[in-house]
Amino acid sequence: MTTVLIVDDEPSTRRAIRGFFERAGFGVEEAGSATAALERVRRGGLPDAIVSDVLMPEVNGLVFYDRLVEVAPGLAERVVFLTGASQDPRVHGQIEQRGVPLLSKADDLRLVVDAVRVALLRGPGPIAPRG
Repeated sequence: MTTVLIVDDEPSTRRAIRGFFERAGFGVEEAGSATAALERVRRGGLPDAIVSDVLMPEVNGLVFYDRLVEVAPGLAERVVFLTGASQDPRVHGQIEQRGVPLLSKADDLRLVVDAVRVALLRGPGPIAPRG
């Protein structure tokens, strides 16, 4: 089963996204922070794709993505960002530079499922994390 890791500091948002992915037939795991998600990946718990919030306390989604690519480069093409600040040029521009899809939390969450399906077609798939 294809597994998606949802990284968001808001439990209600994770639950809502989880529901859409489970109804679409995906396995879902959650992380309440970027730090927790990175630790999971470092331990070898590689998901097939990741949906990440951008604006999180401690470690934001952009820093998370950069660290993730260092640890598991095979996931670089399999990340989708989801944020309430998608129209903010400071957020949008930095994500655009990384070439990662960005959706608004105000969008229909079925679009997030579709974006992950496209990302799964683009990326080479998870590879073992680097030591």
